[in-house]
Amino acid sequence: MRYFIKNGTIIDPAQRVATIGDVLVEDGKVTRIFNLTEIASEQGIVGEDVEIINARGCMVAPGFTDLHTHLREPGNEHKETIATGTLAAAHGGFTTVCAMPDTHPTQDQASVVRQIRQNARRTSYVRVDMIGAITLDREGKLLTEMIELVEAGCIAFSDAGRPLEDPAVMRNALAYASILGVPVMTHCEERRLNAGWAMHEGAAGIRLGLPGYPAAAEEAYIARDIGLAEMTGAHLHICHVSTAGGVALIRQAKQRGVHVTAEVTPHHLTLTDRWVLGSLAEDADTHATAGGYASNAHDSAGKRVRLDPTLLAPYDPNTRVNPPLRGEEDVAALIEGLRGGVIDAIASDHSPHAITDKAVEYGDAACGISSLETALGLVLTLVHRGEMDLVDLIARLTEGSAQILGRAPSSLRPGARADIVIFDPDAPWKVDTSTFISRGKNNPLHGQTLRGQVMLTMAGGSIVFRREDFGTNADHPPQVSRLDGILTNES
Repeated sequence: MRYFIKNGTIIDPAQRVATIGDVLVEDGKVTRIFNLTEIASEQGIVGEDVEIINARGCMVAPGFTDLHTHLREPGNEHKETIATGTLAAAHGGFTTVCAMPDTHPTQDQASVVRQIRQNARRTSYVRVDMIGAITLDREGKLLTEMIELVEAGCIAFSDAGRPLEDPAVMRNALAYASILGVPVMTHCEERRLNAGWAMHEGAAGIRLGLPGYPAAAEEAYIARDIGLAEMTGAHLHICHVSTAGGVALIRQAKQRGVHVTAEVTPHHLTLTDRWVLGSLAEDADTHATAGGYASNAHDSAGKRVRLDPTLLAPYDPNTRVNPPLRGEEDVAALIEGLRGGVIDAIASDHSPHAITDKAVEYGDAACGISSLETALGLVLTLVHRGEMDLVDLIARLTEGSAQILGRAPSSLRPGARADIVIFDPDAPWKVDTSTFISRGKNNPLHGQTLRGQVMLTMAGGSIVFRREDFGTNADHPPQVSRLDGILTNES
C-alpha cells in the first residue's frame, strides 16, 4: 500500500526541526518529503493506488522506541501477551519495544530467545527487540552465555528489576558486554537500605505510616555501577532513574567521559509521592503542586495544566512502582536532566499486572504501571506547562533511544523505514483503564484528563493503529492488520 500523509507538521528529531509538509510512503519506506513550496506542484503524484491521510493539526514523527517493556510472554500471559502488549504499544505511538527478560522461562538461553522472537514475528504489531538476562534465571550468580545470546538476537542485557548484588559479577558482565559492544541495563537498588519498603521515604510516607525507600538506596548502586563501567570501559545504561542525586551522579560521570546513559519514565517525570495520599493530598488550587509537579502551571493559552491526585483513594496500589514515585525536588531534577541531555531517553517501564496482583495491602502490591497507552499524553504535560520543548521531547522518545542501542537516529528522511506516528498534541481525552488494549489495567491515571493523543501508528509501512476514521473517508476506512512477521531484528 502507498500512503500520502498531507498537511501535517513533520518533526525531524535528529535535526531538532518541525516543518509543515507531506510524506509519501511506498513499499514500507519513506520515499519523498514535500515541503510547503513543493506541495502544490507535486499533487500529481497521488493516484488511485495511494491512500491520502489528512494529518491537519497533527504532528508527524518517527515512531517511538521503548527501551523498557515487560511483555510477560511466555509464562504470564494472564498479565500480557506479545500481541496485546505490542498492540498497546501501537496505540501509544511506539513502533519498537525492547522486551525485558522477566519471562518464564527467562531469556537466559539462546533457544528461549529464538523461540520468543519466532512468536513475536508471528503475533506482534510492532518490532520487538530482545534483552537477554545478565545471569542465569536472573539470580545474580552465574553469567549467561552472553555471546550466544547476542548471536540469537539480543541487543542488550538486564536482570529486569533485580539488582546485581555481587559487584564482581557486575564487573564481569560489563567486561563481556564491552567486548560484544552492547549495553548492560542495570536496576539500581540496594535492598539492605530499603528492606520492607512500601513507598518513597518522605513526608507523605510518614503521614501514611508506610515504610520508606530512601533515595540513597538507588544512588548507592548508581555510584557503584558507574565506577565499574569506568573501570571496564563498558556501556552502562541506568534504568528508570528517579532521584536528584542519581541525576547528579550521571552528570558527573558523563563529564568524566564514562560511557553511561540513562532513561526516565513518564510517571517519574510527572507524578510525586503525594499521589499515594490520594484524596488526602491538599487541593491543587491551594497548594503549589499537590502531588502533580507544578499543578498550578498554565499553558501558553492560559489554561490550567493539572493532574489531580485527589481523584484517587489513599493507598491506591496502582501508584506503587519500583523505584517509587519520589519527591517534588526529584521530579524537578529529572525534568532538568532530561532537558539538558543528562538523561538520554524516556522509557515506559510498561509493567502490566493482573487485578489480584494489586488488590492487596499497599506494601504487598506488585510494583508497576501499565503505561504504554498513557505515556505520550503524560509526558506532553511537560510541553503544555512550558517545561520541555516538543521537538526535544520527541527526540527523547526516538533519537535518544536509538543512540543508546547503537542505531542511526530515527528519521523520516527518504529511504528510511516507514515507522511513523501521527499525534494531536492538544487533543484532550479522559483515561479509562477499562478500555486499555493491554491486559494490565493497573494505571493511577484512571479518570484523569490528558492532552495529547496518538491518532495513527504505522510500522514498516503498515498501519497498525488508527483512531476511529482518522485522516480518511469515514465511509471506507482501511483495515488495520498485524505485521505478519515483517518487523524483525534483520529488517
